[in-house]
Amino acid sequence: MLFRLAPNTPRFEVFNLLNEELLHFLEQSVSTNTFSRALFTQGAVGQACWTNSPTREKSERLFNALQAAGNDTKRQLFQAVLDNQNLEAFFWAPQRDLFDFMNETCQVTLKSLCTHLYCSTKDLAPVVRASGGTNITDHFNAYSSPAVNGKICKACGMKELAAFRAGIPEGDQWRADYDHQLCKSKYPIFSVHPDNLVPLCDVCNQDAKKAKDLFRHKNGTNRLAFYPYNEEAKGLIVIEIENLRDPEPRIKIKWNTQNDALLDKLNTWNEIYEIRSRVEGQFRSLEAIIEDEICPRDSIHLASRISDEARPNSINTLKRKEWAFWFQKLFSTLDQVDISPFVAKWNFVQQQAADGGEYILFE
Repeated sequence: MLFRLAPNTPRFEVFNLLNEELLHFLEQSVSTNTFSRALFTQGAVGQACWTNSPTREKSERLFNALQAAGNDTKRQLFQAVLDNQNLEAFFWAPQRDLFDFMNETCQVTLKSLCTHLYCSTKDLAPVVRASGGTNITDHFNAYSSPAVNGKICKACGMKELAAFRAGIPEGDQWRADYDHQLCKSKYPIFSVHPDNLVPLCDVCNQDAKKAKDLFRHKNGTNRLAFYPYNEEAKGLIVIEIENLRDPEPRIKIKWNTQNDALLDKLNTWNEIYEIRSRVEGQFRSLEAIIEDEICPRDSIHLASRISDEARPNSINTLKRKEWAFWFQKLFSTLDQVDISPFVAKWNFVQQQAADGGEYILFE
């Protein structure tokens, strides 16, 4: 994550209740040989899972698969879920092969149930009522309020989570999709874990991350990742400008640490969300950035405006303005390097444009 989540970030109670329900179901399955209502909690959430046909059927399929696999598998699965409820500890010491002890049928039915709990069971009216009446839109509005995380994606700092529309009731506003930091396909037991779900912008969630594994690179090697509640990348990034004398200087994103664990996490963050390519793509023309963001009158005005834009942003600005972090980093770099070659070229281009305009006017 570029920015850690705010300390007062609310956990979604529906996810908390469904996570507890899943843990209870797996615990009861260890010592029970018959699928029945007794496998679920006695409250409203357990009753909703029992009376909702799709949830009950997917629960029964998992139960039957575990029965066929034997008591050892049932005990191991429950213990694996119980032992890994602390996601912060999991991020520090990832358990990448949690389900190697399970056969394919057990794995498939577990994924099916857990995915269904997130996609459908969370929206059942009895489940929402049991959580105090807060549905997922309510939770998103609380998460993205100015006093908490704001409306800018915490993973990239480049995009709003969702556009706000004037004249629309809060409950009918658009919301961002929730990203499973530990993806459902590889870590199904965290499908409804309240600490595993973070709203992200559509580019991060749908275009970049998809079902990438935070803890295993696509070539199979292990890696680490930032825990979103207390780790962030923003203080570990530098922007460098190469070849200022060239017609098109190159802007590069680099890491500002020698710590191996932090470098590993930065590289994971970059690969998961394609940070470097997105920022360097946005910053591919320094001239265009100067014109669009500063529109200087002359070289003196340019230097003054660069210094203005280099000033650190307030936390509130970072919460509400797209690209604010990245532009400030860029202008901070420009403010600290000798830009006279670029200014000389810029002055020449401006003069050529003025001369060309005069030629057209008086021809």
